[in-house]
Amino acid sequence: TTRTTPVFMAHGRNDPVIPFTLGTASREALREFGYAVEWHEYAMQHSVCEEELRDIEAWLTKRLV
Repeated sequence: TTRTTPVFMAHGRNDPVIPFTLGTASREALREFGYAVEWHEYAMQHSVCEEELRDIEAWLTKRLV
C-alpha cells in the first residue's frame, strides 16, 4: 500500500505563505493515517536552504542505495 512509502516533509519556521502550524498539522494527519513521516524544519521562509538539500540527499540515499 502507499502507507509503506516513506515521506520526507520539510517546512520553514518563518514561512509567510503556508503557516508553520499547517505544516505540522499535515504531518500529524499523515502520521495518524499510518504514514512514516520524517519531519524536518528549518529557520527559513517559503524557500529551500542548503541544509534542507543535504537532508533530502541523505534521505534519498538511504532509500535508493
